[in-house]
Amino acid sequence: MRKTKLTILLLAFLCGTVNAQTATIDNVLKMRSTKSSGEIISNKKLVGYYVFYFKEKVDKKNSAYEVQTFDDNYNPVKSFEITRPKNTMFVEMVFNGSVFMFHFYDRKTGFEFVTYNPNGEKQGEYIMAGKDLTSSDVARINQAYQAQTDVNFIYSVGSEGFMRSTFSKNKKIGYELIKFDNNAKKVWSVESPVDSKEIETIDIADVNENITVGSITRRSSIFSKSYDVFGVLINTNNGKIIKEIAMGSDEKGRRSMLKSFISDAKNTVTIIGEFYKPKDDMMKDRSAGLYLQEFSLEGDLISDKQYKWKGNFDKFKQTNLSEEDKKDDKRPFYIFFHDVIQSKNGNIVLVGEQYIKQISAGAIAGKALAGALGGSSNASSFEILVGNMVVIEFDDKKDLIGYDIVQKKKTHVFLPEGYGMVNSLVLGQIVKAYGNFDYYFTSSDYENDKHDIVYIDADRKEEKGAKKSDKMIGVISVRNGKVETSRTPLNCESNFFWIQPAKPGYISVGEYDKKAKSIDLRLETISY
Repeated sequence: MRKTKLTILLLAFLCGTVNAQTATIDNVLKMRSTKSSGEIISNKKLVGYYVFYFKEKVDKKNSAYEVQTFDDNYNPVKSFEITRPKNTMFVEMVFNGSVFMFHFYDRKTGFEFVTYNPNGEKQGEYIMAGKDLTSSDVARINQAYQAQTDVNFIYSVGSEGFMRSTFSKNKKIGYELIKFDNNAKKVWSVESPVDSKEIETIDIADVNENITVGSITRRSSIFSKSYDVFGVLINTNNGKIIKEIAMGSDEKGRRSMLKSFISDAKNTVTIIGEFYKPKDDMMKDRSAGLYLQEFSLEGDLISDKQYKWKGNFDKFKQTNLSEEDKKDDKRPFYIFFHDVIQSKNGNIVLVGEQYIKQISAGAIAGKALAGALGGSSNASSFEILVGNMVVIEFDDKKDLIGYDIVQKKKTHVFLPEGYGMVNSLVLGQIVKAYGNFDYYFTSSDYENDKHDIVYIDADRKEEKGAKKSDKMIGVISVRNGKVETSRTPLNCESNFFWIQPAKPGYISVGEYDKKAKSIDLRLETISY
């Protein structure tokens, strides 16, 4: 019956009769996070959207939340209400194509994971008692809530379940992965050894219904500057570790793991990262270049290729950069990779963004002023400079065929005290967690092999005579493996706005007006 209801609902999404392309939701008391809005995907095609928000106080003990779904033109399809104890903290929500999973936290009762189908019918729940939670888990949520940033504990593993990453109470800090079905029932779990003499943590890079790709970090203590990183392939169906992938050594040169890509067409996994010269220190030395390693789903190595900054990448001259950017291009920027696109012709496109740690003149001046006034500043003397977008192209044989720097306005990210000593690879994750990169999303039309990478460009300059906009949207379009760039204006009335993927040729724009207590949603065309 559930599949029948879902099919009917998806048909409603696909067969909207009115091309509204705008919608307004009134009586929205609070919308904490832009992650409370997302896309509804069926067979890799966007067919609608959902919005989750705080609706009203039911009584002294309970609050009501609302989930509203729309078709791909923002025609309303369905809404349902969720009632929760007022002290419950909403952490995150994920839609896997079949059901929603909500993650709530209550200081007294602990974590609760609840699933609902698109008709608002509760499917199941999983509760982790407060006594079983680690201090690391709770601290991570509280920090994110205070800073108004998002956390990612839950991942969709296809239309039949979810995966959650968490810390575990071992002899030292450890990790645990748990897979749930759509009824929030625990399917399996895998965790680090309880008696491990090292701190072990895991980061999920990519996941689907068959395989999970991640990286495991091991270090002797939380204060240790040296650590070992291993790539890991896990069977999503049963939780068995397929392969641990060593990331080099001091003698042979170490490797980092920055991104991965699961190819459904080839049934392979590609791991992307930087490689270092022997004896180089990953904490402070710049890498020698990038590598691509391809594995079968059984963990067998298929190919391993390296590309040097000097000798491979420097053959591509950046003729479109300004004089200032040409000077900056010589600086040892790191690249944070946001997405990997594989076209039907086999070409691979990596989409990244430059960043670098540097001395913050503003923070130093602030510290001096605070000292002169008899106070103190908790700001670090360092900052992150977020630079241009980066597009790297490989052909179907993984030969490097393109390296382009897409110019945009640079932004400065101030760091809290103590973060200046964190290595640059970890800082990239911190910048992402706080939402300070300009990349927003990749919108894909797989059937027609069209992909649009969308980012915010703080440079508001437009063509001569054009009206000045609040923001500029940058678009990197990939068509059959070919890359083009463009910019289009975006005007918003509210400071609380978000953009997300939409049907081909459009982006979805949402704005929350705190005074009017309303959400305005609309589709806007993007340039190609």
